[in-house]
Amino acid sequence: MNTSSLNPNIVKTALDKVFYPEFNGEMHPGLVTAESSSVFNIESIDSSAVISEIFAGAGLWDLKPEVQDVPEANFKVGNQQTFTVSEYAQSQDISKNLFDDNKFGVVSRAVADMGRKGRMTRDRNAFAIFRNAFTTALTNDGKALIADDHATLKGITVDNKLTAALSESSLNDAIIMLVEQKSQDGVISGSMPKTLLVPPKLFKTACEITESELRSGTGNNDMNAYSTKYNITVAMSPWIGAAAGGSDTAWFLLGDNHSVTRWVRQGIETAIVDWKFQRNNNYIYKASFREVVGALDYAGIVGSTGLS
Repeated sequence: MNTSSLNPNIVKTALDKVFYPEFNGEMHPGLVTAESSSVFNIESIDSSAVISEIFAGAGLWDLKPEVQDVPEANFKVGNQQTFTVSEYAQSQDISKNLFDDNKFGVVSRAVADMGRKGRMTRDRNAFAIFRNAFTTALTNDGKALIADDHATLKGITVDNKLTAALSESSLNDAIIMLVEQKSQDGVISGSMPKTLLVPPKLFKTACEITESELRSGTGNNDMNAYSTKYNITVAMSPWIGAAAGGSDTAWFLLGDNHSVTRWVRQGIETAIVDWKFQRNNNYIYKASFREVVGALDYAGIVGSTGLS
C-alpha cells in the first residue's frame, strides 16, 4: 500500500470489501436466514418501535333480499402490542501500523470474522421467534405464537399447536389444521402450506416426506401429494435447533398469510474513525444494524413440539 496517500476512505473501502461478503454470506439449498422471504415478511420502518393491532373483519357476506338495505359490515380492532427496535453493533480497533506495513492479511481475518459473526447475530436474533414459539414469543393476544388456546377478537378459540413428531401423517394433520384455520372473525381462511421449517436434525426427514416422487417410507406405489400438489418448500435453520437453545424435534408449517415479520429500521452500516483522532493511533472500524422481529397473531402458521 502507498502509505503516503492512505486515508480513512481507502481503509474503509478495503475493510468493507472483506466485511460485506461475509455478512451477506452464501445461500445454500434449504438453508434459510433472516433475509429469507419464505420465513419472514420483511418491512422497512422509520421509527424506533412498531405499534401493531389485530384486525378482525366483518365475516362472510349476508344474503340481501331485493328490497332490503345492504347488510352493514362491522369490523373490530384490538390487542395492541409494541415491538421495540434493538441495535446490534461491534467495532474493531485496527492498527495503523498494520496498514502502513502492508499487513492487510492479518486485518482481513479479523474483519471477515466480524462480518460472519454479525450475520450469525442477525439470524440468531430473527429465529428466536421460532426457538421460543411455544413459550415466550408472544402474539398480540398474549399467547405464545404456537398455542392451543388463542383467543380471537370475536371470542373464538383457535388451536395452532400439535405435539406429534414429524412424519407423513403429522404433516398431513398440520396441513388440514392450516387450511381449516379460522381468522379473527371466525371465517375459515384457507391458508395454503408454503414452507416447512425444521432444525438440521429433521432436514433429511422433511425432504424425504415432501420431495420423494412417491410416498416416502412405504412399499406402496402411491403418488406423493406433498411433492406433486402442495409444492411445499423445506427450510432449515441451525438457529432453531437444540444447539442454539431450541429443539431438535419441533417443526413449523408456514402458510402464505403468516404474520411473522422482521421490521428493519437500519440495515447493516459500517463506519470508520481515523487514527488521527485516537490516542493509540488505531483506526476504529464499526458496524451496526437495527431491527425487531415479531408476529401479530397465529394466522398462517402451525407448529408442533414433535415430542409424541
